[in-house]
Amino acid sequence: MDKAKVKRIAVSTAAVAAILLGATAANAQEAQVKSIVDEVNAANQIAQASQQKIDGINDATEKLFVDYKSVLKTNAGLRAYNAQQRRVISRQEEEIGKLKESIGQIDEIKRQITPLMLDMIEDLNEFVQADIPFLLAEREERIASLREAMDNPNVSDPERFRVVLEAYKAEVQYGRTYFAYEDTLPDGRSVNFVRLGRVGFYYQTKDTTETAAWNSETKSWDLLGADFTTPVRQLIRMALRRTQTDVTVLPISAPK
Repeated sequence: MDKAKVKRIAVSTAAVAAILLGATAANAQEAQVKSIVDEVNAANQIAQASQQKIDGINDATEKLFVDYKSVLKTNAGLRAYNAQQRRVISRQEEEIGKLKESIGQIDEIKRQITPLMLDMIEDLNEFVQADIPFLLAEREERIASLREAMDNPNVSDPERFRVVLEAYKAEVQYGRTYFAYEDTLPDGRSVNFVRLGRVGFYYQTKDTTETAAWNSETKSWDLLGADFTTPVRQLIRMALRRTQTDVTVLPISAPK
């Protein structure tokens, strides 16, 4: 065989061997790179999963912290509320103690209130009898109804006390108003009476020929002169709302 041909065959064989060796090495390197890439991808996936867990833990931790602060705030409010309620309860216990003490005195008060009301009725009767004699029958009837209420077992003590006070209020109101009405004199004559608070009490006959004023000292009527006929008639008309309120000159019983 030709030496040159043998040499070329040897070179070609060496080249093929080199190529085959290079291809094998490349395949091995590619497999190694792929393995490394797979490992990196797996590591990244693990890292992502770990990060998601960390993010979830952070969110849960933050929520727990917010809930913790909310609980602390709620507890502070409850402590303040409980402290305030303890003060209220303390005051209520004091009031309960006072009520118990008052309840224990009810029987004593009830024993004292009845004599008090009886004294008030008697004082009122004495006042009416000593007062100017306007609406005397009506006022005496009111006092009689008070005495009847005191003897009526169906009337409670609070109701008795109420009607007694109402009678006192009515007498007080008489001193603040003026009022005219028709009634009869002891001799049977029908006249017009007019009361000016408690400072003046007058009557005038229907034909205005007779006018008189009550004398609180003598407990009798004093006839008035003609100068007072018109003023008393004017007062009667004002009390009956038949004319406007105006100034008029009248005799009064001044206290001494």
